[in-house]
Amino acid sequence: MFKKAILVFVALFSFALNAQNYRKHKVVQGETITQIAQKYNCTPSEIFSLNPDAQNGIQPDAVIIIPNAKTTLATADNSHLVAPKETLYSISKLYSVSIEELQNANPTLISEGLKAGQNLVIPKKSLTNLNVASANKPLFDKPLSTLIKSNASSKKELVFLLPFNISKIENDTINTLPSKLKKDKFLNMTFDFYSGVLMAIDSAKTIGLNIDIKIYDSEETKNTSSIPSLIQQRKFDNASAIIGPFYQFNIDVLAQSLGTNPIPILSPLSKETGKSSNIYQSMPTNDDCKAAMMNHIFKNNGNLIALIDSKKASLKDYLKSNNYKNKIVGLNPNGLVVKDSLRKLLVRNKMNYIILDSQKTGFILAATNAMMSLMTDYQLQMVILEPNPTLDFYEIDLNRLVKLKMMYPSIVRENLSPEAEIFRDKYKKINKIFPNQFAIRGFDLAFDTMLRLSQVEDFKTVSDNFTTEQIENKFNYNLNSQNTFRNNGIYILNFESDLTLKQASK
Repeated sequence: MFKKAILVFVALFSFALNAQNYRKHKVVQGETITQIAQKYNCTPSEIFSLNPDAQNGIQPDAVIIIPNAKTTLATADNSHLVAPKETLYSISKLYSVSIEELQNANPTLISEGLKAGQNLVIPKKSLTNLNVASANKPLFDKPLSTLIKSNASSKKELVFLLPFNISKIENDTINTLPSKLKKDKFLNMTFDFYSGVLMAIDSAKTIGLNIDIKIYDSEETKNTSSIPSLIQQRKFDNASAIIGPFYQFNIDVLAQSLGTNPIPILSPLSKETGKSSNIYQSMPTNDDCKAAMMNHIFKNNGNLIALIDSKKASLKDYLKSNNYKNKIVGLNPNGLVVKDSLRKLLVRNKMNYIILDSQKTGFILAATNAMMSLMTDYQLQMVILEPNPTLDFYEIDLNRLVKLKMMYPSIVRENLSPEAEIFRDKYKKINKIFPNQFAIRGFDLAFDTMLRLSQVEDFKTVSDNFTTEQIENKFNYNLNSQNTFRNNGIYILNFESDLTLKQASK
């Protein structure tokens, strides 16, 4: 392992000497990537892109490559600076062009091949039609890290804006709180989320995080809130971060009302896109999940095939609009999948990822029957891009989904670790019931935010450089094309033969 690491660093060192756009840096004891980036006036993402192995940590005396301050990995004009380990395939996907188009624009690719440090010309016609999924995904996978308390951090204030609507409850002369809870799903969700937040605050106190907590009633409807009043009372003057409100409209109002004050505002549950650069959408969208699934397939160099119900035009449009190269299986006159039609599109000695999109039981049965009958001759795996309630019906035997190792994107994972069990048992002891998804999300988001605030670096810097996960949720914030931050913390799960769900191997 040590010898392999030396070879990697020697190769990178040689590359740096031969490229005028880069310099070398020898890591000293205790240095972090963030500190190195600040020293050379570049971003941590640029360093990680040039030194992919550094995502697993850096050791003292290691030599890493640093871009000159005037260079960037992707230039603003119609060129692209090739980073180590990039391929023609990955670059073609990033700019939604074909490999042939890249070769035509860069004739030396045919004679000399692709080289790190090379400036590629990107055909101009493609620059206005970037792959949507590629444009919204990070250029590198940030390392999954466990953040711990930093003794050097100063005390931070975290504000929660939760829609209790207490004044409405107090003025309701007809419904008591218990009867209101039976009918009001939104209020139930609020209290569940809040119960998780309280658990997070307790955990933060236990490990000694230096956080001051403020909780205010946001008194929300979809288009109104108590935000103007709270701002007038200067409730956010000392805030280091704000979690809430719940409705996206009110989040945008808060961001606009704060003006140039760059307080990070974390949207707890909304999947809509914010309008200000200090908004952090903590919930991945459905399109984020689809893009994560597609990226997983491409990283594994899979053969992509789609089995789409004739009435499911949305998936066809999605694949087409994002320039995904895929094969769509033809259907018989009854609108069902025929085994031979599928066989023609399969590739031997390669994993065939088959996206199934239908909510018709007959279609699903015919499609899965065709897939299972071909498994003796081909490697194939069933994929779904979004939740499909039909798969939960008793007509669809779970064993066939297990046999096909059905794979799908998910914003949560199943966590059976001892730490997760301790959390659930403690929650049940306090609340007399096991935590639901909103309670766990309340805990995960609140505790994760407090940990991020407890680092030496500011919230944005920590979020730019680290992916974290708590009980069920992963947090990987990245700047999207709307100039707001989106959580791309998405799990790719698949069924295993023992009927369990596990994270798919990369």
